[in-house]
Amino acid sequence: MFFDYHLHSHFSADSGMKMDDLCQAAILKGLDEIAITDHHDIDYQDNKIEFLIDKDKYLKEIEKMQKRYEGELVIKKGIEMGIQSHILQECDNYLANNFDFVIGSFHTVEKSDLYNGDFFEGYSQWEAYIKYLKAVLKVVKEYDNYNVIGHLDIIRRYGNFEKQPDLMENNEAAGLIKEILRMIIKKERGLEVNTSGYRIDGKNPLPSFDILKLYYKQGGKILTIGSDSHKTATIAQKFDFTVSKLKKIGFKYLTTFKNMKPKFHKI
Repeated sequence: MFFDYHLHSHFSADSGMKMDDLCQAAILKGLDEIAITDHHDIDYQDNKIEFLIDKDKYLKEIEKMQKRYEGELVIKKGIEMGIQSHILQECDNYLANNFDFVIGSFHTVEKSDLYNGDFFEGYSQWEAYIKYLKAVLKVVKEYDNYNVIGHLDIIRRYGNFEKQPDLMENNEAAGLIKEILRMIIKKERGLEVNTSGYRIDGKNPLPSFDILKLYYKQGGKILTIGSDSHKTATIAQKFDFTVSKLKKIGFKYLTTFKNMKPKFHKI
């Protein structure tokens, strides 16, 4: 029994995948349940692209898919919310009473974009990584209107550095990660295991297995798995391998959500 809980349809500005095609591909790949989690990034800094969703149209389209594929595929109303410390009330306003599942992600930090490289200007690699983790920690201390943190170490994907080391290799970074994990566990929130991470080093999802080991050691239980797919070919990518690794770490369950409430499934 598998669930892909990170999927982007044409409602995301960086995806051309029609919602109907997404659902059909999920069924063909043997998935039991999905969450459609399109991007909504308030105050995104790249003016060449806008990650804002018309919520009414979006939810109506998901409801249409739910009816169309009833009995074949469970489809949840999700969103990938870009969170920054200065827009938390705006995030709350958007999310009010509508979603089954919310990924809290950090694509833009302190009004600087990770993708286009603005965030890294004037900083060494580890200085940028530490700055990013401090910003994540600040938000998770102040905010809890999400279910899981998306691709926690996504910073490794960006910056055009020669190598993308595991953040656990640096003592200061590891300490910040430990505190981030402690805070989300305390607030009964969780982590996403994002299999798009294998594109970085071929060995790890996002977050890395070392971070996931620390999460397990600290008592973390809420864990979703998602492919972060923007095209049908990558839906459920490397799920078998990833779940086998999670079981070796000690995890016994994957989590799904309905009305923001977790349900645990034995793996």
